[in-house]
Amino acid sequence: MRGQFATAAEIARKQHGRLTRRQLLDAGIDPKRLDRWVADDRLRIVHRGVYALGHTAPSLHAAYMAAVLAGGFGAALSHNAAGYLLKVLRGLPPRPEITVPTTNRRSRPGIVIHRVRSLHPRDVCVVDAIPMTIVPRVLLDLAPSLKPADLTRACHEAWVHHRVTPAMVEACIARNPHKKGAAKLRRALGADVTLSKLEDLFLALLKTHGVPLPRTNVDVEGDKVDCLWEQHGLTVELITFRYHATRHGFETDNERRRRSRHIAYTYGDVVERGAATVADLWQRLDQASAAA
Repeated sequence: MRGQFATAAEIARKQHGRLTRRQLLDAGIDPKRLDRWVADDRLRIVHRGVYALGHTAPSLHAAYMAAVLAGGFGAALSHNAAGYLLKVLRGLPPRPEITVPTTNRRSRPGIVIHRVRSLHPRDVCVVDAIPMTIVPRVLLDLAPSLKPADLTRACHEAWVHHRVTPAMVEACIARNPHKKGAAKLRRALGADVTLSKLEDLFLALLKTHGVPLPRTNVDVEGDKVDCLWEQHGLTVELITFRYHATRHGFETDNERRRRSRHIAYTYGDVVERGAATVADLWQRLDQASAAA
């Protein structure tokens, strides 16, 4: 019996402490023995046919793994849940959400299930041992439900964390030509986005003083910059102490940016010294125009 339980533990170890009855039966474990393990709490029921082994600590990965296992063959974590694990979406962890082929008619309480005719093999990957949809497919799945600004932000995060390009998204759309939201997603891919309160405050300062507005969070030679005046070839980075571990790190990074081709403004420059910042920016825009 110890050997069979070790077999179960090895299966669970690879799946965040979760495993299915089918997996245990396929491993040669007797059904009556499984029932005894459930009765004495060595196997705890998470979903129908899905167990947690022993009293392992709960985790988001374990909950999402259990949802995929409950979905059966071909299931993949998707939509908001996949977007959260892939760092495309921010905020609180969403409830488990999976996509399954239409041949799978299972219903599982506590799990949001999306049924499709099929999932293209290129639209599925495995991250941290969990089968899930790839980032472009996540964006396509989320496009109908997200507000335009939130979808634009998700596209930005997809580039930052995974270097997802419009071409990669277009390839996914081509594999799924009947999915809704493709046009909306294409607009979001080409739209500018603000990603912090400081960026919003900076744009508000520019509007108040009639300064031409820049494009925001755009790619310049493979580098994302906060603000870009394309006609002037001028870029601005907006930095705050809260995103640096120490004051020294903040000051060092600020000095590095000031020596680089980017102009760097801090929270204090925008909020406390706004007039001086606007005057400095006007001067730089004029100099850039004269040099053009």
